[in-house]
Amino acid sequence: MTSFVPPMTMADFLQASRGTWLNRRSIHHLDHQDDEAADSNLVIEPFDASDPVVQRVCDELQVATDRAAGGGRFWWESNLKKAVRNDDYAAVIVDVPEQGNLRKGFLLRDVGYVEKKSVVSTYTFADDGVLTITTRYDTNVGTERCWFVTDQVRMRVSSVQCLDGVSMTTYCTELRCPSDDDIKAMADKARQVADSPVLETTH
Repeated sequence: MTSFVPPMTMADFLQASRGTWLNRRSIHHLDHQDDEAADSNLVIEPFDASDPVVQRVCDELQVATDRAAGGGRFWWESNLKKAVRNDDYAAVIVDVPEQGNLRKGFLLRDVGYVEKKSVVSTYTFADDGVLTITTRYDTNVGTERCWFVTDQVRMRVSSVQCLDGVSMTTYCTELRCPSDDDIKAMADKARQVADSPVLETTH
């Protein structure tokens, strides 16, 4: 059994994140709002630099497209209503890695987490594979850290800091959901085992 090697570039990170994840999160508001806890599906679809969305997002943020190295589409959807996607819960990020050091770079995002407008984030990978993303908005700063525990489990923690201090923290555990093809393959294998003859042993 080979050990899991965490991705150390954004391109590898997005490829390792491809698919659907069950997102279980706790949100702590440090102001006057109640805390929250919820489950949802997070769907991630990476794309390469030839995708037309790269041109659109780069133009919005006035970044040269030849610096982009692809990116990913994200959807947050109900885990009870499969494939129900709402553009209000979707985003696109474009990866602009640092020249000479693919462990650092910029993420161009068409819609920000906190303020709903296009925004530029910085990112870096630590030696242990932990990804840190920092986003500076007009009135606050968002910091997110994400890492793979295994290829099937991701963890994320984030905070939003306003001028008067941290206003919100979030903790997420994300579990990879098997695809329909994965489930079919497992069912076929189980049927093969069930239908195979039982070998009798003599004592």
